[in-house]
Amino acid sequence: MKKSNIAESGIASDLSRDTLRNLALFSELTIEQLRQVASVSKIQKFKKNEIIFSEGDLYKGFYILLKGSVKIFKCSLYGKESIIHLIKPYDAFGDLPLFEGGNYPVNALTTSDSTLLFISKEEFLKLISSNSSICFQMLVGFAKRLRTLTGRIEDLTTKEVTNRLAKYLVEEIKKSKTEKLTEPFVKLSVSKRNIASYLGTITETLSRSLKKLHADQIIRTSGKTVFVKNFKRLKELAE
Repeated sequence: MKKSNIAESGIASDLSRDTLRNLALFSELTIEQLRQVASVSKIQKFKKNEIIFSEGDLYKGFYILLKGSVKIFKCSLYGKESIIHLIKPYDAFGDLPLFEGGNYPVNALTTSDSTLLFISKEEFLKLISSNSSICFQMLVGFAKRLRTLTGRIEDLTTKEVTNRLAKYLVEEIKKSKTEKLTEPFVKLSVSKRNIASYLGTITETLSRSLKKLHADQIIRTSGKTVFVKNFKRLKELAE
């Protein structure tokens, strides 16, 4: 995997404020505060399988995915890859070192052609140093993200793979806004290997879980698209 030369396509001052508001990190900011954040942001484009940053790289800022998909992962000394997050549009990532300090603690790689919003550490810290209310409101956003991460840790330690898969499918369907259809569906934009790693399992076990959901008449598949025949039952398994 070769690191990309990042191409900045311009200042994102015209970025929709609603886009930023959809992020937990910025959900509590006012319209004016959102405008200020957008003014220190830049659009960056990456091709599929390009490194955004590597573990140990000097920290320069954080990102918001606007289009495409990104995986956040770590590698063991023996080269085994463990996926920590599968980033989808409007998710933020690379933000923890912003206040903790230090370099990037993980690797970030695009899994499809992607467009990202980059927010420079230097410019962003200047912004919040002169506007303490932004910093306070962001703490609420960080708390929301912490609850999400805590929930995922609980899932990994207490739920079976089939239940974790059900929750993943329910979340993806809600993001794709198809849950009100007769057969809610989601197109899997990442490989089974990546999904399995994210769910804390292996590809073979994930495939068995998909087959079980299929055999139980809960889902049906067509290529990379998963259609849900019994959404109520899927949500029960996800709880």
